Amino acid sequence: MKEIIALMDYKSVFGSKKFNFPYRSGMDKEKLASYFQKLGYSLSYRFFNEIDFNTVDYQGKLILYTSSEDVEYRYKSYIEDIIFALEDSGAHVMPRYKHLRANNNKVYMEFLNAYSGYTKNLPSKAFSSLKDLEMHLNTITYPIVFKTAEGATGSGVKLITSEKELIAQVKKTATRNYKMDVWDHGRALRHKGYVKECKFRNKFILQQFIPNLKNDWKVLFYGEKLYIFKRPIQQNRDIRASGGGTQNYVYGVAAEAPEGVFDFAQDIYIKMNVPHASIDIAYDGNEFYLIEYQSLYFGTSALVNSDGYFTKIGTQWEFITDKIELEKAYADGVDAYLKKHETQPDHYSFPKLNTIATSNI
Repeated sequence: MKEIIALMDYKSVFGSKKFNFPYRSGMDKEKLASYFQKLGYSLSYRFFNEIDFNTVDYQGKLILYTSSEDVEYRYKSYIEDIIFALEDSGAHVMPRYKHLRANNNKVYMEFLNAYSGYTKNLPSKAFSSLKDLEMHLNTITYPIVFKTAEGATGSGVKLITSEKELIAQVKKTATRNYKMDVWDHGRALRHKGYVKECKFRNKFILQQFIPNLKNDWKVLFYGEKLYIFKRPIQQNRDIRASGGGTQNYVYGVAAEAPEGVFDFAQDIYIKMNVPHASIDIAYDGNEFYLIEYQSLYFGTSALVNSDGYFTKIGTQWEFITDKIELEKAYADGVDAYLKKHETQPDHYSFPKLNTIATSNI
């Protein structure tokens, strides 16, 4: 039996799941472990705070983990430290640390897409502060989409139509520390030539606006299984489709996926090299656009509400009517990912699964 360590948060939650009970309790851990066992894996749950680099060698160990959307992402920052340390020490974390860094971090998400070549994305530019922005104000064409780095379900996203509105939005979303502002003003009085810190600091991106969109599509990948739903742009939500309420979403075959969207999404998924993915795609009638993507701790309504999934058979995408539990789909995605790395090793290759011994950590 091959071992996988699954890291859960301090509330004993692993992953996310729509319509779970109790509320926000994640996946059913017993079911998940059972599905992994049927595939030949022993799933061992651990808390993040049980990771001990002083006494345990994590070299070569397979590790799954959850993320978090806690207030101000303070716990997520702790998770990032642990996952980065595990990866740096030789553990095989799934997905890799860079995907955790991109989780609810739109600035790094844009950088990752650009240097990894997932797709030719919408032109965008990242900024750290109002001072950063002021260096580029004369290069901006309106309307333009403003996105804070953090935020899910469309929060922090706004269509901006003028320079005045853009500056006001940057100031509105910045986190001020008035005590430090006063202290910094004192530095400027005491030290000639001192340049004060910008008062409005909070990283964000500006992204090209796609006009006349009526909806977008969200595509979920669990290994070879693809789930899709269509989200209408809500009139009272500016340009956003997410966060409008799942009662307006259309799933599976009824989503009327445009020709080519599955291949577009699959190409991104393959390049991401992850067990699971959530990909937001827009289509203007001529071209597909990657809006956002995640590879962990994303919404699961596409799977939970669908009567089946799409899979590629030969060169065609076929819809398979089969209601599959999230826990099974998740385990299948990890299994497919590990088997791929056995047969197609890369610079992040995995050891042969039959050499991984069960440990007592």
